[in-house]
Amino acid sequence: MVVGRPGWWLLVRSAVVEGDVVDIDTIWAWTAEERRRASSDMRIIAEEAWNLPSLCDGWRCRDVLGHLVWLAESTTPRALRDLTLACRPPNLAIRHIGRRLGDGDVDGLLDRLDAAAAGRFHLPGVGPQAALAEVLIHRADIVRATEGLVRSSDERTRLAIETCLEHWWFYRMPRRVRSAHLIADDAGFEVGPADGPEVRGPGWALLLALAGRQRALPELHGAVEVLR
Repeated sequence: MVVGRPGWWLLVRSAVVEGDVVDIDTIWAWTAEERRRASSDMRIIAEEAWNLPSLCDGWRCRDVLGHLVWLAESTTPRALRDLTLACRPPNLAIRHIGRRLGDGDVDGLLDRLDAAAAGRFHLPGVGPQAALAEVLIHRADIVRATEGLVRSSDERTRLAIETCLEHWWFYRMPRRVRSAHLIADDAGFEVGPADGPEVRGPGWALLLALAGRQRALPELHGAVEVLR
């Protein structure tokens, strides 16, 4: 980490966590570690549980896993090709791709996620920190629905939360979420303006709420309406 306020060029190559600048290679290393960790931890999920609805509305748990694999394996040319061949609007195309992959063998998908952990594709309009956020969000989408291994909140969770706040439009959240003062009780960090409406709870629930998962809201306390 490099301590200090980043210049414009550094913002393209980094993110800021607790006042420290985290360089892009560190972010990608974290993303790779989290993909491998998710691949390992999710192997305990019972086969039948993969057909359960995830916390992402309209997606089965196996569809979310398929989406994680697609993100890890993709390059920009491949993603553009896949979206074009789906012959659907982008959001529906992404869901179609996730479902198509999700219909495959779960163990095989987990193997592919592990093998592609070092992939560096991220969706246009957001930085590489969004790739890390996608892994943490979608892992929680799955394990919260299947009673799998819950990941403890940490500085990576904080970076994912800050990413969701910065790109609120990408996650289809109202702009007012940027005014909230978020407190992760399980990790001891705070994000957002100190004088904003306070929302507190476990880091995973704050992250999922910022990604539009309404089912995470009962885990939070305070001015929860700002996240609706």
